[in-house]
Amino acid sequence: MKKLKDILNEIKIDEALPKFKTPLDAYKWIMDKRGEAMDIEMEMMDVSKDIRQLYRKMEQEAEPGGGPIADRYGEELETHEDHHKQLRAEFAAIMAEIDEYDQNY
Repeated sequence: MKKLKDILNEIKIDEALPKFKTPLDAYKWIMDKRGEAMDIEMEMMDVSKDIRQLYRKMEQEAEPGGGPIADRYGEELETHEDHHKQLRAEFAAIMAEIDEYDQNY
């Protein structure tokens, strides 16, 4: 399983902000980035909700000592948690761009 810092290293963050011709271009760019961040944040909340629901179902249905049902839930949980980690890394990358913008404009 990849660690968050490894995922962040895989995502390419532009070192320099784009050069804006007008203040309107800069405004549109930052608003698009903030929209992307909000979309990812909403998706992260949905995945978190799915993870919580899976844990609840697993408590009710899975065998206490393990077994095929517990294994199935474990695989599902791992898939959801990996997706959540990827989303967190994407969110962090976009927030880094937004932070750089905020510091420079």
